[in-house]
Amino acid sequence: MKSMLRTGIVAAIAAVLVASVAIAGGQDQQPRRGQRMGGPGGPGGRGVLPGIMRDLTDEQRTQVRAIMEEQRQGEQGPPADAKLRRELEAELLAEAPSDQKIEDLKQQLLVAHAEGLSRHIAVQKKIAQILTAEQRTKAREALAEGPRSGRGR
Repeated sequence: MKSMLRTGIVAAIAAVLVASVAIAGGQDQQPRRGQRMGGPGGPGGRGVLPGIMRDLTDEQRTQVRAIMEEQRQGEQGPPADAKLRRELEAELLAEAPSDQKIEDLKQQLLVAHAEGLSRHIAVQKKIAQILTAEQRTKAREALAEGPRSGRGR
């Protein structure tokens, strides 16, 4: 059960990152260190939001980009869990790993993921308020279809 929760949280965080990168894809921006260009993790990545962006008015697109920029401005440096993940990896590779330290780092990572999920939800709620009823319906339908396979959509 804990594994499923962790997987869900990690997937939600990944969705936030994909959506952020996809929306920013239309802006002139230098890739950040470690950011992939193209493919699922980069601009034009899979997901509902990138598909919906094509159907937005210019005003809606400007509002969504402002929301995403506001979210990016609130981020200080690398994601909170990056340092924790390095610490966990280092502890796992230690000569005598401490089970207590590993458990503490696991708990801290879960908290960081939960906070990221909360930020994602807040951003998505703001974006949903910008969409028309028809656009929200189309987004729900795209979600129901699930991920699209193949390239060159």
